[in-house]
Amino acid sequence: MATISKISNGEGEKRLVSVETGGYVKVQQSEYPPNDGRDLQIIYRNFLTLNNDGTTTSMLVDGSTTSQLFYIQSDPVNDIYITSLSIIIQANGISLGQDFAGDTTGLVNGFRVYYEDKNGEINIGTDLTTNFDFIRLCQGNPAFGTDSATNNDAFIIPNLSTGGAKGKNPADGIIPVLDINTIFGFEYGLKLFRGTNNRLVFEINDDLTTGLGVDAGMNVIAYGFERKFE
Repeated sequence: MATISKISNGEGEKRLVSVETGGYVKVQQSEYPPNDGRDLQIIYRNFLTLNNDGTTTSMLVDGSTTSQLFYIQSDPVNDIYITSLSIIIQANGISLGQDFAGDTTGLVNGFRVYYEDKNGEINIGTDLTTNFDFIRLCQGNPAFGTDSATNNDAFIIPNLSTGGAKGKNPADGIIPVLDINTIFGFEYGLKLFRGTNNRLVFEINDDLTTGLGVDAGMNVIAYGFERKFE
């Protein structure tokens, strides 16, 4: 003889699980990580900074001898969920191909992008030596411009800044966005667990202080949310 069982929320509210015709349990997709009424979500937006110093956002540093690390680290109190990374690389006359910023030769060793958790270091991208490598890492997101004979500006924003002498050499730029949820299938984003040494890192292994062209620049901003526990 079959046993009839009931599943409720266990908080005295008598809310029971609903079963559809055919034996399917009715569920609803949540737009945020499971939590209770004491939890709060807070918008998260931070630059990756040198050694997580919270100040040095420019990645134009010398990593040719000793690798330079720009990263964000877990919070002691809140979980951090990173959903996307906004990357900007700019220089006078920027192009894709074998260039990095405005240097027509590209980098020798390049960038490594990875995150670190209890499993160790997990690579997101390695040997990133050209502007196009970053476009490809982000799977061409966002796509704009045209690769025509007249424009030749696919993925490139012209006149992004007014660098150079008296603004005569405005810099162009690329702005690839790494959508972590879409590309890697994370439901809520890359999680940096509170109270741990989890971190998300851009490792620089070349000298980016010279040879990149007029008004060169690069930085990365992480977007997502924090889950606060009261």
